[in-house]
Amino acid sequence: MNKKQDLLLGIDIGTTGAKCTFYDLHGTPVSSGYQEYRMIHPQENWTEQDPNKWWQAVKENIQLCIDSDDIDTACVVGIGVSSTNAVMLLGKNNKIIYNGIGLHDQRADPQVAWLKENVGEETVFNITGNNIVKGSFALPTLRWFIDNRPDLIDETEKFLIPNGFIIKKLTDKYSIDKPRSGLTLLNNLKTGTWSSEIVKKAQIPEKILPPIFNSCEIVGHVTKQAAQSTGLKAGTPVAAGAIDTISATIGAGAVNPGDCAITIGSSGRICQISKDPVFKPHILSTASAFPNLFTAVQTTDNAGISLKWFRDTFGKMVLPDALSAGISVYDQMNRLCVQSQPGAKGLIYLPYLSGEKSPIWDPNARGTFFNINLDTTYSDFIRAVMEGVAFSIRHCMEMINTNENDSPIPIGGGIAKSDIWCQIFADILNRPIVQLATEETETLGDIIIAAQALKIDEIKSDFGKILALKGKIKKPNHQLTDKYNDMFNKYKELYLSIKHLF
Repeated sequence: MNKKQDLLLGIDIGTTGAKCTFYDLHGTPVSSGYQEYRMIHPQENWTEQDPNKWWQAVKENIQLCIDSDDIDTACVVGIGVSSTNAVMLLGKNNKIIYNGIGLHDQRADPQVAWLKENVGEETVFNITGNNIVKGSFALPTLRWFIDNRPDLIDETEKFLIPNGFIIKKLTDKYSIDKPRSGLTLLNNLKTGTWSSEIVKKAQIPEKILPPIFNSCEIVGHVTKQAAQSTGLKAGTPVAAGAIDTISATIGAGAVNPGDCAITIGSSGRICQISKDPVFKPHILSTASAFPNLFTAVQTTDNAGISLKWFRDTFGKMVLPDALSAGISVYDQMNRLCVQSQPGAKGLIYLPYLSGEKSPIWDPNARGTFFNINLDTTYSDFIRAVMEGVAFSIRHCMEMINTNENDSPIPIGGGIAKSDIWCQIFADILNRPIVQLATEETETLGDIIIAAQALKIDEIKSDFGKILALKGKIKKPNHQLTDKYNDMFNKYKELYLSIKHLF
């Protein structure tokens, strides 16, 4: 590559892996690295991540790009960082006090009940626009630490989420981006500041709250120590970034009021941009990465991770065929899915492997296959998983009111590599889908945010929308509308019929 070319670096810390991608100022990816890591389950229904793995993955990814594509990090003019939901505690000298507790974690039931009684559901909703639940939000997790490990709280300087930890390692500055702070249950949605009322009633020590930054704001610059560890240039500016949901939505081109986008990573999200904060039960509400805008979010916890679970559990059955064809297990699963007819012979999958947030908000729900018979094949199971995730997003769309027009919805994330899964989404949603040309909506959103922070003229805030025009349109097959409408009704009825058994 041209070593004189200015570059931007997008870093995304996901649930099961981290990606780093270098882009030129035309928004073209020039080098990318990805490292997978495993979730930790110390006890049943506990889900944690080792922050050291996040940092190690970032360092290895950057070095991979330097070595394989001759990246000159002196040309990097800015960095943006996004991440999944996880809450970790950091002490002095970057000491990790406790692992990141992830969005699938279920340990905070008693704390949710305590918060409802002592802070109040109505109080929290009226201030934050969100309901008191565990997993996505930091507040119940912090209360769990206070109740069960107060010694760790005493050692803690700040609680952080993954992108805040990476930014701290890069710049030695504490931060949390405004969109993510809006999903802590500690933030005033209208003002974008910590709510003194909730902090006081919830008995959260103010000292552990990180400073809030606008997404398009520079937190600090790469330190000499971080430069030595990563190969980046000391002094490179680092933007506050955003939670991955927000970055992916920007990368998919949803930036103006009324715009919406779907992202299917480990979790699945459909987001809609608005000019006013949204206060609706069963909808996640937070700030946008851009000033004076807000984002309504519906999220299904087990989207891409459902297919990964199926791959890890049953993928060995197709591994020989994948190796013989020189393709990945995922690609082989896509081929097999095509062999199953729409509707998977009536097989229905509820993608609730670790409970569910939107729209049922049931932490006790679990994954279910329904209507297995002697004709059910391996291909049917694959298709049922893909259809179940699409049904879950359709269920979310009913709550967020995105069906007001027939304009195509951009869909990004790992799903963008699967023609069959994108077509399934178009058919089940009965809506045209834009299969984005890039699956990297998170890192693309990261560099768009960084470009706004640095006032780089070549990349405007709507850059993702421009790139979305290059995507493939998947039109719904209207001959399947009645079939999928019937299956969707059964999908919803199935959960209602068995939820008391979970």
